[in-house]
Amino acid sequence: MRIGIIGGGSIGLLLAAHLGAVHKVSLYVRTEKQKRALNENGVICDRMMRKIKTYSNNEQMNEQELLIVAVKQYHLQSLTLPSNPDLLFIQNGMTHLSFIQHLPNNCALGIVEHGALKASAYEVFHTGRGSIRLANHHGKEIASQLVDLLGSEKFPIYFHDDYWNMLSEKLIINTVINPLTAIFRVKNKHILENDHIRKLAELLCEEGSRALGLIHEEQWRRICRIAQSTGENQSSMLKDLNEERKTEIDAICGFILEKLEGEAPYHNFVIESIHALEAINYKGEAI
Repeated sequence: MRIGIIGGGSIGLLLAAHLGAVHKVSLYVRTEKQKRALNENGVICDRMMRKIKTYSNNEQMNEQELLIVAVKQYHLQSLTLPSNPDLLFIQNGMTHLSFIQHLPNNCALGIVEHGALKASAYEVFHTGRGSIRLANHHGKEIASQLVDLLGSEKFPIYFHDDYWNMLSEKLIINTVINPLTAIFRVKNKHILENDHIRKLAELLCEEGSRALGLIHEEQWRRICRIAQSTGENQSSMLKDLNEERKTEIDAICGFILEKLEGEAPYHNFVIESIHALEAINYKGEAI
C-alpha cells in the first residue's frame, strides 16, 4: 500500500520503521529540521533502518491510499486532510471522536499497546512489544482489511468490533496512570506501591468507569495488572512534562470530566494540577 503517516513522534517513527518493510511509506512531520534528518538518515528503530520519503507539508497526501494520523490530540485541528484516502486515527484519549465524525473519508480508529521512546529526530527505541487494535468508525468498513494488510507476526494488529469499548478500556488506563505518575514524578509501579497514590488511583478509576459505562471492579483489576507489568516504565504524560511539552490531559481526563458534566472532583483536580505544572514549565521555573 501507499501509506502516509502524519506525525514524527515516537509512534509515527515506530510505525514507519515496521510498515516500511512491506509498504511504500511516506512520513509527514511538522518541521523542516526533522524532515532533513529523516531524509538523510532514514528511520532507525533499534537495529532496523528504513529509507522513506519525508515531507513537512501535505505534498502528495491525496495520492496515498491510507493516511495514519499519529499526531497528538491538540494538533488535529491544524491538519488539512484530503477527502479521498482512507484514514486511521491513533490518538490517546477520546476527544478526537468529535473531530472525526464529520469527515467524508472511510475512517478507522486504533490503539497502540507498544512502548516506544523517541531518541532523536529520526531514531526510536521499541521499549515494549505489544500490539495494535483497530476498529471501524464510519464509511466503508476498512479495519479488518487493514489488519490483514498491515499486521505481521513481528508487528501484530488485531480487529475489534466496537470502537467505543476499545477506546474506553484504553482511556480508563490512561486517565488513572498518566496524571498521577506525572504529578508525583514516579514510575508506573508506584500506583500500587504507594498507598496514598493507590487511593487516588481507585477514586479516579471509579469516576472514569462511571463516565464510560464500565464496571469499576473489573477496570481496577486491569489497572493493577498493567501498573504491575509496566512498573518500571514512565508514562507518556510524565515524559511530556519532563521534556517541557504540552500534555494531552484535556483529551484524556477532560473527556471524563465532560461526560460527567463536571461532577468528577478527582479528575478536575488532576487536570488543574497538570496544567499548573505545564505553566511552571512554560515560565522556566523549577518544579
